[in-house]
Amino acid sequence: MAGINIWALKKDQSIRHLLLLLVAQLGEGSFVVDDTTPCDERAIFLHHRQDRGIRAYIYTLGQADDRYGVHLEYPPTADAGNQLEVMENQRFEALVESLAVHFDIPFVEPLPGR
Repeated sequence: MAGINIWALKKDQSIRHLLLLLVAQLGEGSFVVDDTTPCDERAIFLHHRQDRGIRAYIYTLGQADDRYGVHLEYPPTADAGNQLEVMENQRFEALVESLAVHFDIPFVEPLPGR
């Protein structure tokens, strides 16, 4: 996420806060914020640091308080085409686990006080 000022993003406070927590747990540079693909202020696209075809669309739209929806996107393959995994109303901890696997992040830092 190097080079992106989270506070300058035209995103809802919930998304900016989420990005701060993700950097704290997954590590600086473990994913890339896509600040060019248009989407709602309560949503954001992230992608793998080396493969832009591996993306995650994360949103708070229509989710319960302190819950997230996520679409995990995989690069198309010849036999399966586009692949997408959708999860709704995920707790933060579950979201972090999903993103760590999706983005090939081997270690997740615990949040302070947890």
